[in-house]
Amino acid sequence: MKISKRAMLVGASVATIGLAGLGGASVFAVSSGDSGSSIVDKIASTFGLDKAKVQAVFDQDRASHMADMQTKRAAALKQAVTDGKLTQTQADYITNAWKDIDSLRQSGGSPGQESTTTRDAIKAKMDALQAWLKSQNLDLSKISGLGPMGRPGHGPHMDNHGDADDTSTQSTSTNQ
Repeated sequence: MKISKRAMLVGASVATIGLAGLGGASVFAVSSGDSGSSIVDKIASTFGLDKAKVQAVFDQDRASHMADMQTKRAAALKQAVTDGKLTQTQADYITNAWKDIDSLRQSGGSPGQESTTTRDAIKAKMDALQAWLKSQNLDLSKISGLGPMGRPGHGPHMDNHGDADDTSTQSTSTNQ
């Protein structure tokens, strides 16, 4: 049975969505340890697809995932303010910190492919936010809809490979 390139691209897209569910957005461009090629390269070469088109599918899915995550975070923070778990000032501070982190992530290229400078800047922003949360006696994982640092699957400290170094044990409070 002969399969068209369009059918393979659709299949690759479905596989991409499945991979995203299993490993999050960072799986998209994670290089394998032995071959050094990305998942985009592997899909393109395995199915004989145009690498640029496969990359476009991954980029579109990543952008959609990012927008969805930002919407969910904003709703969770708004609810936390309504519930008295955060003050509006705290929610605004967290929102602005996340915007800075997200901006660095988006400007740094694909997850796992950022420059050392970009990874260091992201880590510094995350560490600063974690320190501020600790000074406020806040633990975002205790707020419904937010995981560690407000990003399900992302711990409070990320090393250069995206691995969490979970050192957060604060309790939730409304201190300013």
